[in-house]
Amino acid sequence: MATNIFQRKRANGTLLVLCSSLLISPPTWAKETVESFLDLPLEDLLSMQVTSVSKKKQSISEAPAAVYVITQEDIQRSGVTSIPEALRMAPGIQVARIDANKWAISSRGFNTQFANKLLVLIDGRSVYTPSYSGVYWEIQDTLLEDIDRIEVIRGPGATLWGANAVNGVINIITKQASDTHGGVVVAGAGNEEKAFAGLRYGGALNASTHGRLYLKFNDRDSSYATVLQDEAGDDWLSKRAGFRLDGELSEADSWTLQGDVYQTDQNQIMEYLWKDPYDPANSIYAPLYDGNYTPDAFESSGWNLLGRWEHSFSEDSASSLQVYYDHTDRDEDVIRQINDTLDIDFHHRFKPMERHDVVWGLGYRRVSDEFGNTFAASLLPAEGVNELYSAFVQDEIELVPDRLRLTLGSKFEMNDYTGFEVQPSIRLLWRASETSSYWASVSRAVKTPARLEDGSRIVAQVVPAVPGVIPFPVVFTTTGNNEFESETQIAYELGYRVQPRENIYFDLALFYNNYDNLLSFERDLTSTLASTVTDASFDNKMALHSYGLELASDWRPKEWWRLQANYAFIRLSGEVDNDSQDLISVPTIEGSTPRHQVSIRSHMDLVHNWSLDLWANWTDKLKRSSLSDEVETPAFTSLNARLAWQPAKNLELSLTGRNLLDSRHQEFVAENLITETQVERSIFAQVRWKF
Repeated sequence: MATNIFQRKRANGTLLVLCSSLLISPPTWAKETVESFLDLPLEDLLSMQVTSVSKKKQSISEAPAAVYVITQEDIQRSGVTSIPEALRMAPGIQVARIDANKWAISSRGFNTQFANKLLVLIDGRSVYTPSYSGVYWEIQDTLLEDIDRIEVIRGPGATLWGANAVNGVINIITKQASDTHGGVVVAGAGNEEKAFAGLRYGGALNASTHGRLYLKFNDRDSSYATVLQDEAGDDWLSKRAGFRLDGELSEADSWTLQGDVYQTDQNQIMEYLWKDPYDPANSIYAPLYDGNYTPDAFESSGWNLLGRWEHSFSEDSASSLQVYYDHTDRDEDVIRQINDTLDIDFHHRFKPMERHDVVWGLGYRRVSDEFGNTFAASLLPAEGVNELYSAFVQDEIELVPDRLRLTLGSKFEMNDYTGFEVQPSIRLLWRASETSSYWASVSRAVKTPARLEDGSRIVAQVVPAVPGVIPFPVVFTTTGNNEFESETQIAYELGYRVQPRENIYFDLALFYNNYDNLLSFERDLTSTLASTVTDASFDNKMALHSYGLELASDWRPKEWWRLQANYAFIRLSGEVDNDSQDLISVPTIEGSTPRHQVSIRSHMDLVHNWSLDLWANWTDKLKRSSLSDEVETPAFTSLNARLAWQPAKNLELSLTGRNLLDSRHQEFVAENLITETQVERSIFAQVRWKF
């Protein structure tokens, strides 16, 4: 108890010191400002256009959804070096670092090592893995300087984007090639960010075609493993390259061609890697056969190629055809995964009547996969092909011109697991004035089965032989279910945006969600060892509801000073069916989400082209974030600081410190395959040169 009180006092004291240091900043710093987003009027930022809500350009104030935009300037001034860390800026998004090369990220709950209810796209290309419909965040990367914005939708986006967009959509949008002429070099080093570098060069190929190339490299150090009292052996190297071409065939036709190739060399220590007790080669692991703390050096590699053609029929009518191919190869001790995805997407926007704005589309996706199964984990069959056919239609109806809009729409999908799925939504937007708007929505979304739920065999435990009681070792497994159904959600949302003064803005979202048919782990109580351990299988015997709010604010007390503060609250409560034998899923889902999250960012332009950026985060405790371990993760406060100097127009030098309040802290406890680790304090220097 005393320790908890001390931690709370230290966190509160840190925030007071932060606020005090800001308030005593002299206003004369405003006289010489660097070229930055602080120079833009607040109303210009709030009218920023987004495309992920309705698949058309619209300002944030007109979007009937909980949407937040992380801009290029936000990314640069926050000092982050990866996309997952940038996502901490969005309200309602839980970002938890598992180890040096893994993150658990979710929206509005359900965070786990294999979170699967958040759809993530890069330039419209889905980057989830078909194995479990989640994201391997360490391979989702690009040159951060090429990102135009990250559009974060909290809440369902399934009407336009389809299955798995249950609790949110994250769309990472890179800049047009015409906006990246010239070169940029970024390089840095520090104690945790051992070395990183990026190079991009772009220009005009002819009067109507622009292109760019980029290279990127990262070398990151290990985190700290408490149980080992040493480094966690999870250091990693990442190398990638890519290109983008944008061109115009005519005033009405434009095209894009882009691609990436990457390779990561990762390390981890497997806390448990079960060995086959009936293989004589594994006798060295007897009698437990658990292979405790086994080092695993593995590689992830892949490439993708995307093409897009856009045609404008008139000011109110346009179409887009996008095709991409994505190849991934991930080779770990526990299993190897090779996935190839072909995706074709077409949509068309037009106005059939004066007050109707209709967008409709068709889609096709083909995923072929191959798994190198092991004793510890297998996906069955080891090779397969799955296809998805989809269509959607959405009509935005202007009930009262420039005041009241009703949006009706639905997604229709045919998949190989559950057949036909319908995901409708109804959204209403009321612009009460030029500076305020209200919105409300009701939506249905589904998370369709992936290969993991449909057919898998995962070793949960090997019980050693006990002379006179158990003559041979016994292997207990969790298996997939080819009758597994889609998990469903009905979501209710309310939102309010207001700009009461020119220099301040608030965005509030309230939500209530009902989930049904959620995944449960059903134990086989016929086992002779049912009192201690059993076999289990996946089923749909859990229901849950959640409610909460998210508040984002943006305030400019001075021309040279900008403050952004976010707060998120969520409460989850679940139950299993009367005949369910699942004892762990409900407490894990309820316990893996922080009830409260707070983020405060301060950006200041100082004298003589200096800038100072401070970022404080407070995350509530996690009662339990792992199905396999009932371990609590304490609440933590982190403080990041970035000091930058621009000695010349095209040159910036910066020093960034992250997690400055303590030497290390834990953010998440993953499944017991991965050794528990703590995030360490990080300090690094960086140079950015444009030419």
